[in-house]
Amino acid sequence: MEKEIRLVQLTDYERAHAFQCEYLDRESFEDFVQRVESAPDFYFVTVDGSEVVGVCYGSPSKKQESVLNLNGIAVNLDHSKNYARVGLGTNMLHTFEIAAKNSSYSTIGVGSAEDPKVEAFYLKNRFKPTELVVIGSNYEQIERIGVADYESGLLRREELRRKYNPREVIFILEKNLG
Repeated sequence: MEKEIRLVQLTDYERAHAFQCEYLDRESFEDFVQRVESAPDFYFVTVDGSEVVGVCYGSPSKKQESVLNLNGIAVNLDHSKNYARVGLGTNMLHTFEIAAKNSSYSTIGVGSAEDPKVEAFYLKNRFKPTELVVIGSNYEQIERIGVADYESGLLRREELRRKYNPREVIFILEKNLG
C-alpha cells in the first residue's frame, strides 16, 4: 500500500497519540485530543495502510500573528521498516508548509532538537537559524541569543555550554514562506 500524508482523522487518534508519545511529546490522551482539536488544520499523519508511520503538527505562535510554529515532526525509525531517511519527513514538512500558506502564515518557526541529524534536516529544508536557547537542568530557559547563521551559532553554542553547563542549547529556526 502507498504511504499517504493527510490530516489526522478521529480513527487515527489512538495510533497517532501512541506514535507522538514514543517519538516526541508525552502527554495524556485527553491533552493530545485537545492539541489536535485546537489546531485541526495543522496535525498531519503519514499512514502506511492502517499504521501511523509519521506525524507532523504545529500551532499558531502566541507571540507573532504571522508565524506558525512547527511543534513536532517524526518518522518511524525502525530500520527494518525503511521509513527513515527516504523523504517522508520532507514530504510531511512540505504538506505542513502548504497548509501554513493556505492559512495566510508567512513564516514557520521551530525549535530543533540538539541533534546534528535533526539540525541538518531543517537546514536541508531551507530553515535559517535565528536564535539559540539555553535550557537548564529543570528545562527552564536560561538565556536566548540571536545568531547570524548556523556556523556562527555552532561556535556560540559551545561558548554557552562552557558558560552554563546546561541540559541543552537548541537552535530556533525559521522559514519564510514568501
